[in-house]
Amino acid sequence: MPTSYDPRPAMVEIADLLYTRRLTNSAGGNLSCRVGDTIYITPRYLGSKQRWRLREEQILVFDGAFNILQGEPAKVSRESRMHFACYEHFPQINSVIHAHPQYLTVFASAGESLPPVNQYTEKFGNLPVVANLPSHSQELADAVVEAITPRADLLAKNGLGMILAWHGVAVVGRDLDDAYDTLDRLEWSAQTYLLGRMAGLGLGGQNI
Repeated sequence: MPTSYDPRPAMVEIADLLYTRRLTNSAGGNLSCRVGDTIYITPRYLGSKQRWRLREEQILVFDGAFNILQGEPAKVSRESRMHFACYEHFPQINSVIHAHPQYLTVFASAGESLPPVNQYTEKFGNLPVVANLPSHSQELADAVVEAITPRADLLAKNGLGMILAWHGVAVVGRDLDDAYDTLDRLEWSAQTYLLGRMAGLGLGGQNI
């Protein structure tokens, strides 16, 4: 992706999709992306006060050393530590989405991994579960990095997701489209798994 690319229009589009398609809720969530040495991240209270009606001018902009370039630092997403930790440790990550999806939240609430259920989610494997840690904390950011580390080589081909116990999910991708695609596929996978369990069907050759 050229370093002259401005991702803010796409971030506005994806913010709307996250909310209207129940990939997150008013309780929270945030998204960011990195283009070259520039990081773009959504503001705090985007869900609870704006119902995810994001405007381009609200997106905060940081340099590669996490110094503010545009926007008020106090308005940065409260989960920015998680986003910045991913960018600091993994040069192949260029987008992060934290969300509270309708069906994946069931797995977060239970603290259980989600297995793949079809061809287009097989590449994600079993989603790791990050322990229940305080929201917005450095401990949570560090745990997300720890969960990504053993699977970092997979980022050459696709995004990755993880369950945040008692909280939600985090996905990372090579760009904004990759991160959104990963979240969308995993949410469909969660819905398929739960409906299959209710119906007593076998998924992936196994009786769930």
